[in-house]
Amino acid sequence: MTLESWALHLLKKFLIAFFGNFGNSLTNILAIETSSDACSVAVSNGKTDYYFHEIIPKQHTERLLEVIDNLFKTSSIKTEDLNLVAVGNGPGSFTGIRLACSTAQGIALSQNIKGVCISSLELLAYKMFKNHSAKRVVSIVDAHMGKIYLGEFSFIGSEIDNKNLSAVQIESFNPVKYDESTYFVGPGCELVEQSISSVSKHIYSDLPSAEELLELAKEKYEKKEIVIPEQLLPLYLSEESNWTKS
Repeated sequence: MTLESWALHLLKKFLIAFFGNFGNSLTNILAIETSSDACSVAVSNGKTDYYFHEIIPKQHTERLLEVIDNLFKTSSIKTEDLNLVAVGNGPGSFTGIRLACSTAQGIALSQNIKGVCISSLELLAYKMFKNHSAKRVVSIVDAHMGKIYLGEFSFIGSEIDNKNLSAVQIESFNPVKYDESTYFVGPGCELVEQSISSVSKHIYSDLPSAEELLELAKEKYEKKEIVIPEQLLPLYLSEESNWTKS
């Protein structure tokens, strides 16, 4: 990179940091979601979005950087062109989540840019809202050792009205409080399928995807709901309920 191009690069970073991204037309975003068996990555160059989503259990560590590099080439952007890094921070596969967060954090630190963290449970819920206009969604992921990670979401309009994220014992999970309008989604649904199928027919075993992560990251970037690189961290859930209202 020549001195002139480097100066222009720094000027671009300065203008974006202080004045926003001029209608988001120049926003280059990298989104990483590896909390499940799927290695899911998305890149936006401000005009076109590019995706990679493949089920490759236990291969994330070997493949992730290659996937990112290939998407950069396809989208004609470089690491130094990025304005934002988004990460699905779990819960789910401990190794996959740590990989995604450390990669996102390293890129954000090296490029002096901000990031976005979104729960993988929220990504699943948003997918149900987007594809099925679901108003109430329960996301379920296997937590192992007889537990599941549970995300309960309700939507008003296109916004999440409230949510509860927790880890619960499978044997204590009781879907009686849900009704037939509830959508259940996630790879953990099969662990409690017998009980939830008695309540609702809306059951999907989808995995979290970088497609939804990229969409939500764009929204958060526009709203300036972004964090410093050091805050791109894995999400840990306990068996206590954590209700929050937007």
